[in-house]
Amino acid sequence: MPISKPSNRLITETSPYLLQHAHNPVNWYPWCKEALDRALKEDKPVFLSIGYSACHWCHVMAHESFENVDIARLMNELFINIKVDREERPDLDAVYMQSIIALTGHGGWPLSVFLTPLLGPYFGGTYFPPALKYNRPGFPQILKQAHDLYRNQKDHVGSRVENVLQRLTPAREETMRTFLFTGRMADESVAVLAEKFDETYGGFGSGMKFPDPVTYTLLLKHWLRTGSSQSLEMLDKSLTRMAQGGMFDQIGGGFHRYSTDSHWLVPHFEKMLCDNALMAKLYLDVFQATKQEIYKTVPREIFNYVLREMSSGGFYSSQSADTDGEEGRFYVWELKEVLDLLGPRNAGVFARAYGISSTGNWGQKNVLHIRESMEKISDAENIPIFEVNHIIQSGKKILFERREKRKKPDRDEKIISSWNGFMITAFATGYSVLRDKTFLGAATQGAEFIWSHLWNGNRLLRVYKDGQAKIDGFLDDYAALLEGFIALYEAGFELVWIERAVLVADKLIELFWDERDGGFYMTGDHHEGLIYRPKQGEDEAAPSSNAVAALALLRLGHLTGKKEYLRKGEDTVRAFDRQIEKHPHAHTGFLLVIEFLLKPPTEIV
Repeated sequence: MPISKPSNRLITETSPYLLQHAHNPVNWYPWCKEALDRALKEDKPVFLSIGYSACHWCHVMAHESFENVDIARLMNELFINIKVDREERPDLDAVYMQSIIALTGHGGWPLSVFLTPLLGPYFGGTYFPPALKYNRPGFPQILKQAHDLYRNQKDHVGSRVENVLQRLTPAREETMRTFLFTGRMADESVAVLAEKFDETYGGFGSGMKFPDPVTYTLLLKHWLRTGSSQSLEMLDKSLTRMAQGGMFDQIGGGFHRYSTDSHWLVPHFEKMLCDNALMAKLYLDVFQATKQEIYKTVPREIFNYVLREMSSGGFYSSQSADTDGEEGRFYVWELKEVLDLLGPRNAGVFARAYGISSTGNWGQKNVLHIRESMEKISDAENIPIFEVNHIIQSGKKILFERREKRKKPDRDEKIISSWNGFMITAFATGYSVLRDKTFLGAATQGAEFIWSHLWNGNRLLRVYKDGQAKIDGFLDDYAALLEGFIALYEAGFELVWIERAVLVADKLIELFWDERDGGFYMTGDHHEGLIYRPKQGEDEAAPSSNAVAALALLRLGHLTGKKEYLRKGEDTVRAFDRQIEKHPHAHTGFLLVIEFLLKPPTEIV
C-alpha cells in the first residue's frame, strides 16, 4: 500500500505551481482570508512567495529551501507563509513586485516579500540560496532578520511600509491639456533604440535579450509611417537573427522566454503562451508589410507548436524550462546522437546547418541554431542545394520524432483569459494573412471555450483548470479578449464576435474606469481591497493592459460607430500623457495607440 505524503493547504488548489508546493514541509496557505486573519490574530508577520510554474529559479528555491525540513521549521515558527501563482493573481504580483523594487531597487521571481499582518511590505528580495552563495545571504539568515525587524523595530518597519506606499501612490498630476497625438515621441523613442542597436546580432544592448514584441511592432509602424530605412534595418536584422537563433526552437517551433546572451544563441528554455502569441502576430504583421518568406514560416511553426502542445479547446499557459530538474534537457543534442540518427554524411550537413559540434555550446551538448545557409553548405560540400534542403528537412523530422520520445518539460495547463485573448488574435490574424482555415478554426474554438467556460453571463473570470473557472478577471483579461473578438470578426466577418466584443467592452468600462483621473485600474470595482489599487501604463513582456484596452476600444469604436468607445480610447492615452512624455520607451504600447490615432480606419459594421 503506497504511503501518502503529508500535505499542506495548497493540496486543494488547481494551479500547477501551487500544487508543486503542496507536499513541502512548509505550512503554506494560498492567499485567503484564513491566512490573513491568522496573521492579525497572532500578530505574526507574513512571508509571501510569488512565482510561476515555468520559472527555473522558483524551482531552485523550492528544492533548496522549501523542501528543507530545518528551513521549513523556521518558516513555520516565525511566519504565516503564503504561496501565490503570479499568473493567477497578477494584482498581488504587481503590488508586491513594485514594493520590492521600491525597497531594494530590483525585482524578479521568485518574489520573496515579508509583510506586516496588515499586509504592508517591509523587507524582502527575490531568490535566496539556503546558505551564503552568489553574494546573497542565506535564506535562514533572511528569515531571522525579517522576524527580528518586525518584533524589535516596529517603528522602523512602519516607516519602511509608509515610504513604500508613498512610492507606489505618487501625488496626483493634472493631465497635459495641450497633449497632442503626433508621431514625435515615437520618433524620439526610435532614435534612442538606434543608439542601443546591436549592429552585429540585432536586438538592443550587449547582454541578455528578450523578444520584446511591442518594441519591434513600433519599429514596423514607424517604418510604415515614415519610410525610415533605419527602422526597417533594425526590425529585419533583429527578427531574422531571433528566428535563426537558439531562442527559437528549431526542431519543434515556438519561442523560448529569452536569450541568455547577446547573439540569441542559448535561451532560458521556458515557453510561454503569451510570448508566442505576441511573436506570431508580430511576424505576421511584418510578413504583410515585407512579403519576406521567413516572416511567414515562423508564425506557422509557432501555430503548429501551440496546436500540438498547448491546445485543448482553450490554450495552456506554459511549458517549464526543466525536465527532471535539469534546465534545457529536452531541447539539446550531443553530436554523437545526431550521427547515430542521421548517419555520417547527412549528420555532417545537418551539423553545419545547425552549429552542432563535439564540444557543444551548452555544456557538452548543443542548442540548435541556424549556423550556415543552404547555399554555403551546397558550395562547401559540393552537394546540390535541393539535396541539402532535403537532408535538413528530413533531419529535422527524424530529430523531432526522437525528441518526442524524451520526457517532456512540465506543462502548466491553466487556461488564462488574457493569454488566450492574445492567442485568439494571433490565430485569427494567421487566417487573415495566410488563409489557412486551421488557424481560423483554432481561433474560433479558443474564443468559444472562453465564452462558454469563463464568461458567466455578466463578468469574465481569469483562470480555468480541472473543470473550475475562478478568480474575477483583471483589466488585461477583458482587454486581450476584446482584442481577440475584434480580430475574429475581421477574419470571418461574423457579427457574433462584434456583439460579444460590445458586451466585454461595456463591462470593461463599467468595472475598471477611473472616473476621477481617467484610464483603467488593474482590478475591478468588486475586487478585494489591497494596499493600493494599481493602474499601470508601462509595458512589461506584453504591452500595458491600459494600452491594449485603449487600442481595442478605438478599433471597436470605428467598427461600430459608437463614440463612447472612441472617447474612452483617447482619454486613456491622455490619462497617462505625462508618463508617456517623460518615458516614451517605457510606454511603447501607448505609442502604438498614438500611431493608430494618426491613421485610423474608416470601416463601420
